[in-house]
Amino acid sequence: MSVIRKLASQTAIYGLSTMLGRLINYLLVPLYTRTLVNVADYGVVGVMFGYASIGAVLFAFGLETGFFNFARKQEKPEPVFATAAHFVLLTGLIWIFLSRFFGFEIMAFIGYPHAPEYAFWFTVILVSDAVSSLAFAYLRQQQKPWNFAWVKLSNIGINVIANLFFLVFLPYWGKSHDWAQQLYYSQTQVSWIFISNLIASTVTLVLLSPVLKHLTLGMDLQLLKRMLKYSYPIVFIGLAGMINETFDRILIKLILPDSQSDYQVSIYSAFYKLSMVLTLFVQAFRFAVEPYFFEQAKQLNAQESYAYIMKWFVYVVSSIYLGTLLILPYIAPILIQNPAYFDHPDGMKIVPYLLAANLFLGLYYTLSVWYKVSEKTHIGAIPAFAGAAITLILNILLIPKIGILGAALTTLLAYFSMVISGYLLSRKYYPIPYDLPRILIILLVTFSLGYILTNAKLGFVGNSLIFVAFISFLYTYETKIKHATR
Repeated sequence: MSVIRKLASQTAIYGLSTMLGRLINYLLVPLYTRTLVNVADYGVVGVMFGYASIGAVLFAFGLETGFFNFARKQEKPEPVFATAAHFVLLTGLIWIFLSRFFGFEIMAFIGYPHAPEYAFWFTVILVSDAVSSLAFAYLRQQQKPWNFAWVKLSNIGINVIANLFFLVFLPYWGKSHDWAQQLYYSQTQVSWIFISNLIASTVTLVLLSPVLKHLTLGMDLQLLKRMLKYSYPIVFIGLAGMINETFDRILIKLILPDSQSDYQVSIYSAFYKLSMVLTLFVQAFRFAVEPYFFEQAKQLNAQESYAYIMKWFVYVVSSIYLGTLLILPYIAPILIQNPAYFDHPDGMKIVPYLLAANLFLGLYYTLSVWYKVSEKTHIGAIPAFAGAAITLILNILLIPKIGILGAALTTLLAYFSMVISGYLLSRKYYPIPYDLPRILIILLVTFSLGYILTNAKLGFVGNSLIFVAFISFLYTYETKIKHATR
């Protein structure tokens, strides 16, 4: 239980930056849906950040996980960090150069040739974020969650303040000040969103300067070769993962007619945000548990610890899943303030599917410990590639027929397949004694109650009683099994 307490405390601190930070960031959803003149403009934001998610994997080159793996083998992690960061910086400068001179061609391919500057802005954002992710990994490895938290919160705070300045204060001041009006109309509303992110990402590098000072240690080429050999499969895993997470928005843009595509992406992106409450916890938990997984790999009972953590993880994510469905009808109008979004017949329908998909994504992240600590990253790519194949094939088949609902169903099936294949591979290459019967029972009860919460229309009181009954079930079930094993 001491392990769970330690992880819970660190997850809470990481959650302070991740969950609270994202909740603050969620304020941008009603801001965007309320201030953007055209609903389709939010679709442009969704498409660009979809491509950016894929770019982030390429720029980082899997070296965040590589850092954790090699830091545990070194007496000092600083040379490992410096080597990885130098590589990311050098390759990032090449990307920046290419985006500066081929911006039009890049944006023409994406579908927005009128905005070549977007390519350069996003490349600078991605390079900054890739270096920052290594610095954040160093803080996690050193178990400095509070340092991690304040920089993360600062990043999100700067982004929110910049968005408010450019989208709210500038047009307001522009009514009485010429300089504000001229500045506001010098860019489009969508451009100001991207500029806000650019400001936040670059300032974050400055805030991380106490960690970046280790760059003075230089680059160890022999160490870099070993790190790249370990990390390059993670790039493909990451790319496959980003295809599963964000490529649906890109495919909606590519498959549907131009007259509808940005509008449909806008609706999908907005309602996708409602499903990410669960993802906030998963992300915070991953930040806390990943360094622990690598450290625990040195112990004889590592597999038992991983199984124990998985059990409690299932308890928590199942509760968050049902809790989100309980409050969904009440938080949706708060986050999405433009009634035009709710005119779409499938907007609210996709949220339960995406929420379940994110639950399976969390299970997959927790399962993925086997290929990371056993250094079988090339085999660990198989579930991600299987999910990516499902994402591409089913989206191409379903989006033309049932639109964004097809994209949501595809996401759920892709993540479910990744959990199944990941579990089967872990049994073969790095067996972990997960309590599979218990996990399956909990998931069966969770999704059964989730169906009732979504479709039975019992009202808030009735749904609340169902949620309380589930929590009581978890407590009773855990207590009975604990007594039975004594």
